[in-house]
Amino acid sequence: AIRSGVEVLRRCGTDSVRGEHALRSIERQVRHEARLLEDLLNVARIARGKVLMRFEHVELTRLICATLDDYRDALEENGLTLEVAAPETPLWVTGDPTRLAQVFANLLHNAIKFTDSGGVVRVTLEVSPDSHWVCVTVEDTGVGMDPLVLSRLFEMFSQGERTRERSRGGLGLGLALVKGLVEIHGGEVAAASPGPGLGARFTVTLPLQSAPE
Repeated sequence: AIRSGVEVLRRCGTDSVRGEHALRSIERQVRHEARLLEDLLNVARIARGKVLMRFEHVELTRLICATLDDYRDALEENGLTLEVAAPETPLWVTGDPTRLAQVFANLLHNAIKFTDSGGVVRVTLEVSPDSHWVCVTVEDTGVGMDPLVLSRLFEMFSQGERTRERSRGGLGLGLALVKGLVEIHGGEVAAASPGPGLGARFTVTLPLQSAPE
């Protein structure tokens, strides 16, 4: 796509409708390639134990709301409705705020990518019954998954995930990265789907901490 866009610019320049379209296409593709490369590098760092982490007290609701703000334009552009539910009390965890934001950004990106216009993305934060964990659920009404895809969802380059990703762009690296980062934070991530066409749900569980003094 980038090579084609460059060829159009070479022939038509930037002051034409085709030239403007080519510029937008190149911009989209470069952003896409940059995300793929960053995900691949991060997965490799996690596999080698080389990922840099800076742990601190993090108020999870505030962090997720900031991440959602970054994706509101993408949600609107794709014709999606965002629903958010969170308790009024602060939810504290210990973690690297940049990496935690990366986890939820990847899940939101996934939900947007696999949900058609008119769909809904729901983000829910809740405390476990024993008050030891905070659970963050990112749920969509999108294309869903079959059992084969679910069973290998967090593996790099698994065939089921690769097929699903290929239809809408991607290499299946984002969820492998999510799993690695969540486990570094002492948590777990799980996925569920009623089936193809019935949406998907991702749940991240992290140890709940007391508020900093």
